[in-house]
Amino acid sequence: MEVELQQLAAVFQATLSPDKDAIKAAEQQLKAAAQQPGYCIKVLKLAASPVDPSIRQSAAVNFKNVIKYRWVPSEADLYGGAQPLPDGEKAQIKQLLLGVTLGSPPRVAAQLSEALSIICSYDFPAKWPELLPELVAKLNTEDLAHVHGVLQVANNVFKRFRGQPSSNNALAQELDMCQQAFLGPLHAVAQRLGGLFPAMSAAAAGPGPALEQLRQLLGCMRLSFRIFYSLCSMGLSDATEQELGFWMDEMHRLLTYENPALDETDPDKEGVLDGVKCAVCQCVDLLLEIDEDTFKPHLQRFAASVWQVLMKVSHKPGQDNLAMAAIKFLNTIAKGVFSGLFAADGALQQICESVIVPNLRVRPEDEEMFEMNPTEYIRRDAEGGDSDTRRRAAADLVRSLTERFPAEVSRLFTGYITAALADYAASPAANWRSKDCAIYMVTALSVRGRTMAHGATSTTQLVNLLDFYSSQVLPELQSPKLNDNPLLKADAIKFVSTFRSLLPKDALLAAVPCLVALLGCEYCVVHSYAAIAIERLLALKEPGAGNKFTPADLGPVLAPLLEKLFAGFKLPDSSENEYLMKAVMRVIGFVGPAIGPVSGVCLKTLAEMLVEVCKNPRNPSFNHYLFESVAALIRHGTAANAASIAEYEQRLFPAFELVLQQDVQEFHPYVFQIFSQLIELRAAPLPATYLAIFPPLLAPVFWERSGNVPALVRLLQAYLTKAGGEVVAGGHLVAVLGVFQKLLSSKAHDHEGFYIVNAIVESLPMQAYAQFMPQIWTLMFQRLSGSKTPKFCRFFTVFLALFICKHGPAAASDSLDKVQPGIIYMLLQQVWLPTLPGIEGPEEEKLVAVAGAKLLTELPGFSAAGPQAALWAALRKALVDKLSGGAGGAGSGQQEDEEPDFEEMQGYSAAYAKLANASKVERPVLAEIPDPKQYVEQALARVGA
Repeated sequence: MEVELQQLAAVFQATLSPDKDAIKAAEQQLKAAAQQPGYCIKVLKLAASPVDPSIRQSAAVNFKNVIKYRWVPSEADLYGGAQPLPDGEKAQIKQLLLGVTLGSPPRVAAQLSEALSIICSYDFPAKWPELLPELVAKLNTEDLAHVHGVLQVANNVFKRFRGQPSSNNALAQELDMCQQAFLGPLHAVAQRLGGLFPAMSAAAAGPGPALEQLRQLLGCMRLSFRIFYSLCSMGLSDATEQELGFWMDEMHRLLTYENPALDETDPDKEGVLDGVKCAVCQCVDLLLEIDEDTFKPHLQRFAASVWQVLMKVSHKPGQDNLAMAAIKFLNTIAKGVFSGLFAADGALQQICESVIVPNLRVRPEDEEMFEMNPTEYIRRDAEGGDSDTRRRAAADLVRSLTERFPAEVSRLFTGYITAALADYAASPAANWRSKDCAIYMVTALSVRGRTMAHGATSTTQLVNLLDFYSSQVLPELQSPKLNDNPLLKADAIKFVSTFRSLLPKDALLAAVPCLVALLGCEYCVVHSYAAIAIERLLALKEPGAGNKFTPADLGPVLAPLLEKLFAGFKLPDSSENEYLMKAVMRVIGFVGPAIGPVSGVCLKTLAEMLVEVCKNPRNPSFNHYLFESVAALIRHGTAANAASIAEYEQRLFPAFELVLQQDVQEFHPYVFQIFSQLIELRAAPLPATYLAIFPPLLAPVFWERSGNVPALVRLLQAYLTKAGGEVVAGGHLVAVLGVFQKLLSSKAHDHEGFYIVNAIVESLPMQAYAQFMPQIWTLMFQRLSGSKTPKFCRFFTVFLALFICKHGPAAASDSLDKVQPGIIYMLLQQVWLPTLPGIEGPEEEKLVAVAGAKLLTELPGFSAAGPQAALWAALRKALVDKLSGGAGGAGSGQQEDEEPDFEEMQGYSAAYAKLANASKVERPVLAEIPDPKQYVEQALARVGA
């Protein structure tokens, strides 16, 4: 091995060391080396070298990550220092990658295959036309392991076509090219594999080499079916229609094939034959969805065979994928023109009793997950998150059958529900699973439409929901024995969440104290579901009427509710429970200033939790809601008592200092936003504590991380607004402008740079920054001449308007003349006029309107009769057109302090974790001009225009 590769291997070996310092040093070495030409080639060669498998694996992961961030870097990545890979290195990677991938062990190959897929997402097929011919050539072998590797890569490449609309013309053209190039060779490979199958199957009656060969063959067949699925996702080609008989015969043969020797001994692992049958079910389901007529001749035999597969599928988790795919195929039949297949005598009853009801029942594996892995249980079972469960598949089938056969399905399920509840009533302790199934059946039978924000929004009217809630659900919620029948309690809570938009308000209000009590249940799923239900009830809105509940509704239980929520973090598996924390955030935001009486307890608890999570951040969603809760408490707690801000600072600063001192990078954006929030709430002058923090904030290390930029810019704005004089007196303005220069050069962050200079112009006297204006204008002109974008032009126009409104058009012209005499007219002609129609937002529209009026009436030498008369007339027309388009009343009123809407908020985002509760309250610009349209009319009237 080359010396360079040996040295690189040693560095990767160090990244696997138990010594944290050694790991950090090695990572820094790799980061520096990654910027050198040829780095990716070396890492790829190392992944292919005969070194320790862990080093090869580590090198492959590193290679994939470098490809991810440097093949086509985003603007944010470029800002953070990522350099695009040179074209020559890219070409070399493409030449090597497929061969290295196919020659590597499975774990290494998996990482390299991901890297190949990333490259394909950018370059295939237009910039990598050689890939398909190379894949086809490598299929020409009798080595099944090699064929499997090629098919695995091809499968990853073609996955991009799945689930795409046929209206995507560009992608459809690429797919057509792939179909022409690969379907023929795929057909030939499938024929060859199919020809081997009878002999291999006959020889593989028990354990041994023959059985392993058969497993490998079936793995290849599964991949060929998955590739067929991908290549047909947007429609069948003429060639595919002609060859469809072969594919259907081959798929049907394997769908009906049985070999006990292939059964998987591990109940949690999918067997190779189950994987093949699952792929077949997915293929025929796709064909039925995209081309019913073409698939019609094959429907009857596949429907019968899929039915037989479902009759034999066990409840083992390893067969979940097969069961779900088979049920989905039946569901597609039920929804389409062939639903009459279920109208035969006894067919509906058989499918309900043999497929639906058994798959709606809770399994031992579900019960084990409920207790041992509550996080995964909640992910699968909570509203909207159960798309990959048998229960969800069965419930979807119920809904489709209900649409087609409402009377018959209702009659059948009424009987099943009645029988299940009677079974439970006979022996509640022994037969609680029957009631669990009954609740699921009612939900499946009732829900027609649902949304994340409102739960169920329409029902089938086949079940009286209020009666069922009162007789079967509410008693579970009201039970004083919090830890008995935990799964039924979770079902009952989920029922409330699901039907929250349809149950009357008084019924929901009666449930709230029960939900508060259930926050004390020791089972993680139960107290998490209680928190979810409370959070969603408080978020519930009436159509056109705001929130369904009011803070007064929550008043009687507010103190115990918060007490229970905070106590919940001490329960098993819940020290960082994101559902509890989201509920805390929602409660504080919901009650608003009414949080005042309990704000002290909330602040103390949240501050202590902040210190703990700073030591070892683990759960991004929990952390996000924790900081949102802090921001909400600051927002509403200080509204209730403005003098309390010092207490907030005293409690929170220790955690914030920990974040900055220990460089807890994922928390930097949060801390900067809350610093901004606190500064904005304070009256000038700021305490010395804040002024001491300011200089370190300008350190490049903070600004190199793209996710920090929006929060840091807002923080600089806050400082300039509340302590602008101190910033100037401390000699920090040059460093601030250095930040502006860096941001302005980035297309991803140039608008943030404008926010900084806007704040300078708004907050500081002209003499503080006049000497820097020529350089500021020059930097802007360089972008305008070299790499301007519509966004840049909009922000430049607004900045120029702000400068004019603040200091007058004459001062603006004089400042610009220091760079180039008369350039203001060029800017108005080439930037202002083309950009003006695209300026949006009440404050921005007010600025350009008022600035436009000032230019027309106050700029010396600029008039309807002057040398720039044509430009003057064009500017006047553009301004009048802009105002007549509806900007007349822009910015005339104060912004309402509305509660943030969290319905679409998904929590933490790695790019920039914005805190909705810490949102900046924008001050209206030009408050002295309430009506810009009137101002413009009066200004023009004064000059007779």
